[in-house]
Amino acid sequence: MPIGIVLAPYGSLFLPALATYDQIGKAYERIFSGSPVRLAFTSRLMIARLLEKEGISVPSLPAALADLHGLGNESVVVQSLQIVPGVEFHQVAALVQGWKGTKPAFSRIEIGLPLLSDLPDCLRVSSLLPAFCSGPAYRRDLEKEAVLLVGHGTGHPADALYSLMSMVLKKGHKNVFLGTMEGFASLAELLPELKGSGVKIVRLLPFLLVAGGHAENDIFGQSPLSWKSTLEREGYEVVVDRHGLGERREIVSLFLEHTRNALKKMENESHAK
Repeated sequence: MPIGIVLAPYGSLFLPALATYDQIGKAYERIFSGSPVRLAFTSRLMIARLLEKEGISVPSLPAALADLHGLGNESVVVQSLQIVPGVEFHQVAALVQGWKGTKPAFSRIEIGLPLLSDLPDCLRVSSLLPAFCSGPAYRRDLEKEAVLLVGHGTGHPADALYSLMSMVLKKGHKNVFLGTMEGFASLAELLPELKGSGVKIVRLLPFLLVAGGHAENDIFGQSPLSWKSTLEREGYEVVVDRHGLGERREIVSLFLEHTRNALKKMENESHAK
């Protein structure tokens, strides 16, 4: 029986975001041919609201695992689709650990790490930035234009990975900044640095798996509190890019790598027994 795979994002109510999850799932089905791939939201609130609002049913992680177990899968990898190993990731990890001791249990179960877990992850993502900013729309004047990536941020200690990612970006690229909505650095904390750079144009990109509610409201929205509105009040010309990270095949390839690493760990543990 092939090893089952569960893709576990937080979840979203936006239909374009659901299309992104579907694209990621298809990529997994191509690479891990024959393995059953399931999508599961880690947020029960998103599950309930999506069913209520759109009539679309997405299982919880326990339900997806139970489904695979019922199909006869004895081994499964739960791939976190979080950006950093914050609260949601640790909740997923705890659930996976719990399944190791339940009856009936999977003979082997492992978790794939989020996008950013260490310095090598940050370096790989930084190396992909030119692929993000390619094509005629991104032939920017490095002296006059900045790229501003906007992440979610978290109150968890894993928020430090955003700061590490920011430092790596600054070292590898000119006038590229990373801020967060709920962590460090906020837009207010970034503005002095932006002003010091002398740029006139800011390209806003969501550093989020999907461009859902946070992107449409908090980053690009018409509210005077949005990042776009704030930057425009500061006198910048703002160019928006509404593509979430999950729409970029280069980023999906990094999640695939984390899944392969989980499979290798599973195989090594099996041989060690």
